[in-house]
Amino acid sequence: MLLGAILALFLCNAGRVLRDDGSKVILMKNPTWYSEIKGLWETIQMEPWIVLLFPLFWSSNTFYTYQGNGFNGPHFNVRTRALNNLMYWLAQIIGALVFGFALDTKAKRTTRAKVSFVAMVILTFVIWGGGWAWQKKQDPREVTSVKGYVGVDWLDGGELFVGPMFLYFFYGFFDAAWQTCIYW
Repeated sequence: MLLGAILALFLCNAGRVLRDDGSKVILMKNPTWYSEIKGLWETIQMEPWIVLLFPLFWSSNTFYTYQGNGFNGPHFNVRTRALNNLMYWLAQIIGALVFGFALDTKAKRTTRAKVSFVAMVILTFVIWGGGWAWQKKQDPREVTSVKGYVGVDWLDGGELFVGPMFLYFFYGFFDAAWQTCIYW
């Protein structure tokens, strides 16, 4: 991080950059809150159907609350939570790559949309169904929030750790797949 901070001091001022053809770089001004809200209003007026996408935009990040605070946080000790998070974010990368490449294939757009819809329905039922089955067996919040509660360690293995670790991994995969599909 220190090296990155030092290297940033040697960056050229963007206003002085010249391209190979001699043209200058166009510097974009940051929009104001007013211009952003005005643009949103104009978009809704021109394409009112876009309002139907708002629930998708909202849902694209709501799962983090449960996964971090309801799944990983209360049921595992610190070092196991760290390992779970490493696996989770690796799965996010894999999920984004898999679905990104799949949605950018040369197949017809309608075919890609239908296949991704079916894939998301199947993934939703399998992964979140597995999460529901796992959650039914867990201690309630009243127990896990008591001071002195000992969470699962990765050395506990088997059903206590390996299964939930893979479940958390697939939560990450699903989250990236979901976001890639809805923003596609």
